[in-house]
Amino acid sequence: MFKTKLPVNRLLALTITILFFQTAQAQDTLPNFTLVERGNKVIVSWVNPYPNCIQLNVQRSYDSLRYFQTVYSAVSPQLPQNGFTETKMPTNRIFYRIFYVLQGGSYFFTKSQRVGGAFTPERTISLFSIGNNQKNITVQLRGSVFATLPPTGYRFFRDSILKNTRDTIFALNDTTIQLLPYSGPEYYRASMYVYTMRDGVTISLPNAASRKYSLKFFEEDGSPLFNIAHVKEPQLILDKSNFFHAGWFLFELYEDDRLKEKNKFFISKDF
Repeated sequence: MFKTKLPVNRLLALTITILFFQTAQAQDTLPNFTLVERGNKVIVSWVNPYPNCIQLNVQRSYDSLRYFQTVYSAVSPQLPQNGFTETKMPTNRIFYRIFYVLQGGSYFFTKSQRVGGAFTPERTISLFSIGNNQKNITVQLRGSVFATLPPTGYRFFRDSILKNTRDTIFALNDTTIQLLPYSGPEYYRASMYVYTMRDGVTISLPNAASRKYSLKFFEEDGSPLFNIAHVKEPQLILDKSNFFHAGWFLFELYEDDRLKEKNKFFISKDF
């Protein structure tokens, strides 16, 4: 019988893979998540069963029900498994929760979980139930009254905040909510139509034959770079040398003279 001895690096990789698989198998899916202390680090991890997840934020608070602030925003919220690590605070009275949004506008808050503790009960006042009453709603921002809204106006305000921003809102009582502006790292979602590949900047427009597409490119400071008046090919690759240097570039994509997307892309220094 022959015995095979794996190299140390392959054996280590195999061990890590097995441990990762076992952890994934044992972990519950959202809305549950895992909170683990590792020395002076706190690891928040989750398994996401929703491929249509379009936004996912990790939020932190010293209170289990209020004053949550976003500390991490997933760049690829649809990933089936992900996590976030930060330096442990000098107290065990830190609570974490996850806020996630699905395509179509449905959004959820997980139960909060304390470092070194267990899940806390869900809060009894929901943002939806507030919007269904007939009283005016007071919106607080940094301890001051930001706005007073009628029920219909509040529902538009609530949906706009949750769908179009990464700010956090939560219920103080049945007539008052608090707005916390997002203060985490810059959020970026790559374009489906204009993106960088090894060969250059790819423009992918499957309907180019039946639509009139045009593109405007800009430097990061907004100064114009060059335009493409009519993109006729479903896929076009621009050489990176057209952009003269590495860094961020802005673009505007128009479809039949209407703005379809305004986004940016990054060119690395290896071109």
